[in-house]
Amino acid sequence: MNLPRPYEIVAPLTVYEVLGSMPRASRRRVEDFLQRLTRQPLLPGDFEAPAEAGRIHQAKAVGDWLVSYWPDHSVREIRLSGIEQIE
Repeated sequence: MNLPRPYEIVAPLTVYEVLGSMPRASRRRVEDFLQRLTRQPLLPGDFEAPAEAGRIHQAKAVGDWLVSYWPDHSVREIRLSGIEQIE
C-alpha cells in the first residue's frame, strides 16, 4: 500500500529566524506540530484569521507560540505565514 507523500513546509526566512531563537523545548513542540501538519494538512487551527487576497489562515496555539498557516493543496505545501509568542 502506498501512503500519500507528506506535504512540505514553506516559510519566509523570518519564521526560521524565530524558530532558531526559541528555547529548545518550545522549538521541539512547534517542530512536532509542523511534522504532524505535513501528514495531516487538513488539521484545523484553534481559530481562523483572514489574510491577504481573502485567503483564510489557520492559527494554532502550540505552547506559548501561535503558528499561522494555510495548506496549498495544489502543490502539497503547508505555507507558514508567521510564528509569534503568545503573551
